[in-house]
Amino acid sequence: MPEYLKALHERFTTASPEAAKIQRERDRILARLRGQLGRSQRVLLLHLLDLEDDLRDQTSLDSFITGIRLARGVEQELSEIPPYSYDTEDEERARKYTEKGGV
Repeated sequence: MPEYLKALHERFTTASPEAAKIQRERDRILARLRGQLGRSQRVLLLHLLDLEDDLRDQTSLDSFITGIRLARGVEQELSEIPPYSYDTEDEERARKYTEKGGV
C-alpha cells in the first residue's frame, strides 16, 4: 500500500514556481558556502541538506496520505443512512454520561 500511495503522490503533486525560486536561492547559497568551508564541513552540510530533503519529502507524503484518509472518512460519513450528525452524536454521549451517574 505505501508504494501505491507514493505513486499517487508523485502523480498528483506539482512543484510551485515559488518552490523553484527557493531551490535556486538554496543552490546559490550552497555554492557560496562551498568556497568558504573545508571538505569535512561541506560533507556535513551536504548530509544535513539531504536529511532535510528526505524529511520534507516524507512530510509531504504524510500530508498527502492524511488528505486521502480525510476524504475517505468524509465519503463514508456522507454515505451513511441516516447521515452523520454531530448534534445526534453529542446527545448520545450526554445520554450515556447521565446514565453512568454523571452530573
